[in-house]
Amino acid sequence: MIQRAKPNHRPAIRASVIAVLIAAGSSISAESVSFAADMPVKAPAYTKAPAALAAQNWSGFYIGGNVGEVQGHSTGTSDFLDGLQVGNNTFFTNPQRDSFSNMRVIGGLQGGYNWQFDPRWVVGVEADWDWTHSHYSFCRQTSVFSAACTDNNLGFENISGTTDWLATARARLGVTAGNFLLYGTGGPAWGRVDTTLTQNCLLGGCATSPKQLFASSTGSTTRSGWAAGLGAEAALDANWSVRAEWLHIDLGTVSSALTTPTGFTGFSETTLWSHTERYDQFRVGVNYKFAGWH
Repeated sequence: MIQRAKPNHRPAIRASVIAVLIAAGSSISAESVSFAADMPVKAPAYTKAPAALAAQNWSGFYIGGNVGEVQGHSTGTSDFLDGLQVGNNTFFTNPQRDSFSNMRVIGGLQGGYNWQFDPRWVVGVEADWDWTHSHYSFCRQTSVFSAACTDNNLGFENISGTTDWLATARARLGVTAGNFLLYGTGGPAWGRVDTTLTQNCLLGGCATSPKQLFASSTGSTTRSGWAAGLGAEAALDANWSVRAEWLHIDLGTVSSALTTPTGFTGFSETTLWSHTERYDQFRVGVNYKFAGWH
């Protein structure tokens, strides 16, 4: 008996399910789009931008204080002219080259006026006075046969110097960068320089002189020279600012002499010290600018 094969309806059912799902999905998507279109659109939130900080106005009078360190540099030639020197005979001289550096604390006051003639450029003038105690000291021979710092019957010399204060009066030219001011500066400078020369010849006299003595002389002078440097200043608000500055000061050459009599009539002995005085200041400070004094 021949049996007829039963028709397989699964492919048709699967196709019908897929078609239904596609139709349902299409319907849901259309409804979603229609619902979304009907919903009110909320405006995006608006946040107010913070107000920009006003640029610093550097114009006006100011005063302030500073503190830092100063490196003193003294370089020159010292000599002892023996009392028996005749004419150009250099046998009785003993020149030597000397150079000294020292570091000391410095501090003082400054004041000035700025004029900001352009958003980027500032010119001004400033004067300052700083206290310090830059000091050096050394001893040396009277002749090539004597000893430094020890009396071997020929004596020795001691030379020292001290700078008690430094002052400048300078022009400034600066460029602004936000609330910062970068500047160069230069002008005349002054300083008080004290030099002490001593001959210590208590055992057998100084060099060829038999005259026993201890003689000392101190000379004080207010030297003038020049100053130049660079600095940076940052405004904290409309009135207060802080700064850092390097300043080089050159007071030129200082010459000192101490002359004493010998045991021979008409002859004398002389200690000489001729040297340059230079300083490098590294300072930080604070300024107060007077409001309304532009």
